[in-house]
Amino acid sequence: MEVARNDAGDLITIDMIRGLATVPVLWCPGELPDGSECGAKVHVKALNSKVMAAHFAAQHEPQCDRTSERSDDQPGDQGHPFAQGLRPVRWRLRLGESGASQGPDGRRRPDDTDAGTRTRRRRADSSHGIEDTADDRSFSTLLMNILAGKIPPSLEVVIGARPPEPASSIITDAPSAHAKTFTDRDVILWGKVRQVKTSSYGSLILKLEDAADDVAILVDKANMHRLGIDASTQLVGRHVIAYGKYTVPDTGRPHLRVERDALAFNPRLRRPRRS
Repeated sequence: MEVARNDAGDLITIDMIRGLATVPVLWCPGELPDGSECGAKVHVKALNSKVMAAHFAAQHEPQCDRTSERSDDQPGDQGHPFAQGLRPVRWRLRLGESGASQGPDGRRRPDDTDAGTRTRRRRADSSHGIEDTADDRSFSTLLMNILAGKIPPSLEVVIGARPPEPASSIITDAPSAHAKTFTDRDVILWGKVRQVKTSSYGSLILKLEDAADDVAILVDKANMHRLGIDASTQLVGRHVIAYGKYTVPDTGRPHLRVERDALAFNPRLRRPRRS
């Protein structure tokens, strides 16, 4: 894990922990399939090690998108590296229920109760070419990494049946989302909510701070229901990320109509935890 969350709701990176006399209580901000937060307690590992990179670890809730415990079952060969092709830095963004995924280091866990004796460790071998694989991520986790400045270099993004695309070509912040550049394009738009309006059809219109051409995010009732949004939900001041088509209607007010399940906020709207 690259990022955790503290009790105040702030995103914390491993570099922010270094030098502290006491490590604060931290929680996993990963997303579960129902859109809620994992909330598992996070531990700091190898902070002072000269062999292993410091990192966060947690006993995640089932199907949290920050863990590799949902990897496809496959027999292992402990102690003997298994050659595989080079894996691109690629995230497949979750649209609705996701299936099994491959762990971030190519691991397979055939048996959660006996992972240590059967886990196969893989090593990259250029002679095997490039493997067409991607690590599963949610939009909320993508937003979390953007805010923490932890987007991997050369990251590629996969959405639905679309081919992999460079993150830099499809992700844009609100101040850079100019209509002349993005009209009629599918984009991932993120920014901070400054105002919320209700459309004549009962949908929400999210106005964003410093948005180019005053582009807004249009949230339909299906996404409102999925995230439990109603008239009392406080959205102003939260960061938001959404995927959809950048549209400029006859009114001249550009907006992004959110695709199914492609909407997330930070801080997250629901944050169940376990101790």
